[in-house]
Amino acid sequence: MATSHIVLLRGINVGKHNRIAMGPLRDMLTALGHTNVRTLLNSGNAVVTTDTDDPAAVAREVRKGIEDTFGLSIHTVVRSRGQVERIIERNPMPDEAAREPKLFHVGFGDPAPERKTVDAIDHDALGDERVVLDEGTLYVWFADGVRDSRLAKVLSANKLDRSVTMRNWNTVRKLVDLAES
Repeated sequence: MATSHIVLLRGINVGKHNRIAMGPLRDMLTALGHTNVRTLLNSGNAVVTTDTDDPAAVAREVRKGIEDTFGLSIHTVVRSRGQVERIIERNPMPDEAAREPKLFHVGFGDPAPERKTVDAIDHDALGDERVVLDEGTLYVWFADGVRDSRLAKVLSANKLDRSVTMRNWNTVRKLVDLAES
């Protein structure tokens, strides 16, 4: 049975490093045997259909394909369309996501951040910003944007002890829509 998967690549096409054009990425994903390959934006978002329902297996395959094709070691997170639909449904901050979806982000990691690490963040020092870990997914509200965010600095300083890739709420919802079409 074919399964739609959402592929999220961390840290590509940011600055001069880890450059992967979306056309060659689509070609590589197709060469791996995936069908209905589509990309969104230029920041490492893809949707594929596969014969496997195991997102971790797809992630390993894509990561190896990127290494073999582009010579890059890229952290790759894959979730099934159903998993991302549940992430949307479980959103613990629906008001923030509705009010300003560009400022509301979802963090995907493999492995997921640990509860004790997220709990250790000084939440009182974050002002209006919030981070919630739910079933291995980070939900992050950057009240005044990411650029000068205290929370973004905490998360980017690798205090999570995990590699997490973030997508704003608009992108998460568009990826689910793309996976349905």
